[in-house]
Amino acid sequence: MAVEPREGPEGSVFRFRGRNWRQNGRVRVNFGVYCRPGDVCIDILYTALLKTDGRGRFVFRLRAGQKQASDDKHGIRSGGRPTFLQRVGRPGHRRTIGRSPRYRVILPG
Repeated sequence: MAVEPREGPEGSVFRFRGRNWRQNGRVRVNFGVYCRPGDVCIDILYTALLKTDGRGRFVFRLRAGQKQASDDKHGIRSGGRPTFLQRVGRPGHRRTIGRSPRYRVILPG
């Protein structure tokens, strides 16, 4: 997994690039509501399903901050700390692999 940028100010869009996942398979992304450190937030889990291409790649974009008007048009979600999960293996020998890439949100002031 790669994240671009590795760090950015609150409101930045982070691009998560997955490689070497199961080809033409589904990847589930779990992420929460974006919450600034020290704030009280509700515990909601959002889930998105992605499909990898024929080379096992995907791209997921997530805004670390409040949703903007054009985010839906550009396929950008709003939230924090995504975890990417995929089921692999043959029936009877299945397991779930997961990745939680590291990135940093820089808060103002």
